[in-house]
Amino acid sequence: MSLQASGPRGPQFRRPIRSARAAGDVRESHGGRRLATGITIAAGIIVVAHLAHALAIAPTFPPGPGPWTAWLALAAVVAIGALSRIVSRKLPDWLYVFLLVGLAAPVWLDVSATAGLLHLGVTPTAAAAAAAVLMPVAAIRGARVSLAIAIVIGVILAVAAVLQFETAGRNTVTGLAVAASAIFPVVLIALAIRGFRRLAGRELDLSLVQSTVSTPRSAVGMRASEELAQLDFDAETLLEDVGSGRIAIPLPAEVAERAGSLAARLRVRLIEGRNDTWLRHAVTESAYLSHRVAVDDPAGLAGLLSQEQRDGLLFALWLLSGARQKSASAPLAIQVTCRESDEGEDGDGDGQSFMLSIHVESVARRHVDPATWDAVGSVGTHDVIVGTDSLHIDIDCRVDPTITANAPAARAAARPRGS
Repeated sequence: MSLQASGPRGPQFRRPIRSARAAGDVRESHGGRRLATGITIAAGIIVVAHLAHALAIAPTFPPGPGPWTAWLALAAVVAIGALSRIVSRKLPDWLYVFLLVGLAAPVWLDVSATAGLLHLGVTPTAAAAAAAVLMPVAAIRGARVSLAIAIVIGVILAVAAVLQFETAGRNTVTGLAVAASAIFPVVLIALAIRGFRRLAGRELDLSLVQSTVSTPRSAVGMRASEELAQLDFDAETLLEDVGSGRIAIPLPAEVAERAGSLAARLRVRLIEGRNDTWLRHAVTESAYLSHRVAVDDPAGLAGLLSQEQRDGLLFALWLLSGARQKSASAPLAIQVTCRESDEGEDGDGDGQSFMLSIHVESVARRHVDPATWDAVGSVGTHDVIVGTDSLHIDIDCRVDPTITANAPAARAAARPRGS
């Protein structure tokens, strides 16, 4: 949930601290650990239910070990896995494979013990419980392998039930239900894990780009910093080679070409740095926003926004990017445009403003999270124009006059020569 508070300059948006926790929630912190714990408890309940079923049908078995050999094999596999998890938080790959292969023992023993008894209502229990054991494994080591093994177990149980159709009759349905009980819980867990990781990934992405809202008006981002560091290293290496005499003067043709290329790249980076604002860096450096959002801000006006306004705008773009698309064939696209306001100075003389527009393609207004409008409202007063398959948001951004004092010089630097 978003929070909105009133201040001397109007509503201020404060994004909740949940995104700050997301990085730790992905694997071993609160969210990931709680998810794994919940899955383990659910798996335990399913295993106990199958064990109770085994106790109920045990008297129906002919003389012999009945289903207990399979249950003992399953208990051994689970005990080894639990002990290894307690001793070492990271399950070695070889032990992981060994435990997965070890599940074949209870499945084979259980299917063999119940073969030909379906007409008496006797169904496999330890084999279905073995599939339930894969639920916490999916939370720890990934869902694909666990889901594949659960499907194999379910198919084996289904085939065993169908082969007894002539003698079992309608009890075949019971056998197929047991086979389904081996697959569906793992499928549900796989979907839950996928959704959790997607949500945690989005929150982590937002928390990472959140640092851009506190940068100066014109500043380089993480990727630009890496590029500048490499350019600086290349330039220093070239100068050191020339100064030490390893490269003679006049410079050879290929060295001169390399020096010219370095100079051109440095000039381009310095010129771009005049217009690069926190917003451009936030979009570029976000794996989630970079493929959905485009920024058109030639004068670097987004840098005039206060930190509260920046936070609200970033969160609004994040929510709009996650909105459900109206049509799967039309990709979601967001265009952010910043232009100087025609009115310029506010009427009350308390500051300046500029216009910021957000155009969203392939999203209906009813699919937009209501928290989006709180975030947009923290940026400035806004109007929403609803199209058939698009949204257009015009925001009048009122900026702090102490920030805009340096705006004319920055805008002059952003204009090409001769204009």
